[in-house]
Amino acid sequence: MNNPDWHKKNYRRNLVDMHINAWDPEFMSKFDPKAYVDCMIAANVSCCMVYANSHAGYAYWPAPDGNHHPGLKGRDVFGEIVELCHKNNIEVIAYYTLVFDNWAYNRDPSWRIVSADGTSDMEHYDERGGRYGHTCPNSEGYREFTVKQVSDLVKRYDFESIFFDMTFWPHVCYCDNCKRRYEKELGGVMPRIVNWNDPKWNAFQAKREEWLNEYAFLCTNLVKSIKPAVTVNHQYSTITQSWLVGVTEDHTDPCDYVGGDFYAGPTEQGLICKLFNSLTGSFEFHTSRCLDLRDHTTSKTAEHLKLQSCIALAHNGAFLFIDAIDPAGAMNSDFYKQMGVILAEFSEYEQYLGGTIVADAAVLFDMWSKFNPRDSGKSVMDPGFRLGSTTVKMPHLDAVVSAVRALKEKHIPYTVIGRRNLKNAIDKYRLLILPDILRLSDEAAEDIRAFVKAGGRVYASGRTGLTSLCDVFGIEVLGETEQQFTYMAPTAEGKHYFADSTPQYPLAIHGSQQIVKAKPGAETLALLTLPYTESTTKSCFVSIHSDPPGCSTKNPALIFNNYGKGKIIWAAGAIEAHNQGVQDRVFIACVEELLDRRTSFVFEAPPAAEAICFAQDGGVIVSVLSTQATLPPVTAHGLRIKVDLKGKQCEKVMLLPAKTEIKYIETDGAVQFDLPPLELFQMFKICYRD
Repeated sequence: MNNPDWHKKNYRRNLVDMHINAWDPEFMSKFDPKAYVDCMIAANVSCCMVYANSHAGYAYWPAPDGNHHPGLKGRDVFGEIVELCHKNNIEVIAYYTLVFDNWAYNRDPSWRIVSADGTSDMEHYDERGGRYGHTCPNSEGYREFTVKQVSDLVKRYDFESIFFDMTFWPHVCYCDNCKRRYEKELGGVMPRIVNWNDPKWNAFQAKREEWLNEYAFLCTNLVKSIKPAVTVNHQYSTITQSWLVGVTEDHTDPCDYVGGDFYAGPTEQGLICKLFNSLTGSFEFHTSRCLDLRDHTTSKTAEHLKLQSCIALAHNGAFLFIDAIDPAGAMNSDFYKQMGVILAEFSEYEQYLGGTIVADAAVLFDMWSKFNPRDSGKSVMDPGFRLGSTTVKMPHLDAVVSAVRALKEKHIPYTVIGRRNLKNAIDKYRLLILPDILRLSDEAAEDIRAFVKAGGRVYASGRTGLTSLCDVFGIEVLGETEQQFTYMAPTAEGKHYFADSTPQYPLAIHGSQQIVKAKPGAETLALLTLPYTESTTKSCFVSIHSDPPGCSTKNPALIFNNYGKGKIIWAAGAIEAHNQGVQDRVFIACVEELLDRRTSFVFEAPPAAEAICFAQDGGVIVSVLSTQATLPPVTAHGLRIKVDLKGKQCEKVMLLPAKTEIKYIETDGAVQFDLPPLELFQMFKICYRD
């Protein structure tokens, strides 16, 4: 205890979901804290996230409001687990859920989140997943309840950290509490129609984000006022969800480090780990041991769990696996023994972690751009705006994910950053990638301008910076195409970027493009080409299935420009967003041109392999992953890496953790070596000579 930096060297973590209801007296009646901790010991975890309450609203300690889980018959199982964990040198994060709390929801209707139609979620079991009762962060009664419960928890027990889950808006709330705040702070009636062109709607959304962060700070500051050394972490997985949840980059402020649970594939996990590393350094990546949270019994394969743990490890992050308690309180001890084998191997690498990620390119993920402008005019009750909807589109996030995938597959050293990282970008990165950013702030735009002026390079696409960076990009904006399927036709100057496209068969863009004209000095690399028709009505088409190119224009679609000491390539549409090889090649050609075809390391490997490097004072840590879709992976042979020594000299290269020396050659200021056959994960250390 009393070590606020505990999380920086603690990497193997577990959470056991205990969202158990109480309508059957058998539920939680057989829970055994000793058996729980024995499972943690068997799994070789170094930290447990332990439930203090759950979404069902029942507490696992003698909470002051009488919401103690009745199946426990008065037992303080939270306290017992904390004590046993500490006796076994396992650090503890207390889990406390906010907003999602059925007990609090049922206690007082005035605490509830209310939708625009005047109803609350548990009234719509079939339509809106009514297992969950949602309480409003603006409710004074619910805030008082939160303060009372959290104060008691923090005062009673000694633990290293607390994780506040579900700190987000599951719906746009129109309860009386929110209405009063809106009227007081903005005036008038809360809007019910989404409109990203309407200042009133944008002001309302900004208030939702502000109110949420205020509530997060209420909880964080409360903990710190009682025990300043206890670290605080709020659920951060919602950064990839839409505007609905109200979570932006400001959500890092009430957190000592970030973390959250994710369930996508290796590319998305790598994106999140890089972003988390750039935001707070230390972070934790959560994921379930089952295939998803709905499945209670089907474990992922050992290879799957090992790959997910190693992706976190390769980014200097903690790996937290999530299990779920059986209703009566039992746990699958055999699984924890299997996990122990994975985490025992994991632990052998921990001493080598640390440093700064080696990245030539940084992809900006702008958390204020998580919306679709084409949704303007829809009601907030539209099914697409429900939490977890798979129909909602976020063009910026789609472009970020696809850009990251292309960079990974082409082995270009990259990372993912937020707006705040732009302040010192010129000292860290040579290239900024700005994929179809919809709401770039004036401050961020000035940081980008300064980056380019000082010699940085930028690739920008689509709607990025259209009101603030046109002079940097070398464009004057005239409008946007009505057509949602458009083309880019290469010019003679831009032909080498478009190896697979010609003016007759131009590059397809699955979306609109900006209509611009080039400013003096800017070089046009491609021209906008439109389909034959301006309309997409049923009766007005050329080819019944497709929209072939038919209308050439003189408007630039891809531009190269110099600004200050820097260089820019600007695309009228998001080339990088397509997940297709032809568009990937154009995007990567732009990136390579801006990097002068020179990178901090060159990795010769199949697209499914990834090298991640961290620079340390004494050398470079090189982690190599096989992220093949089918597991166990096919062993990869013939891999080679060449790493720029940045003016240093190499003393030796070691395969970790055994410290086996690897043959290498040193040439042109870089060290090059061949990798042993790669199965799933390898780590090397390039040691500098003193």
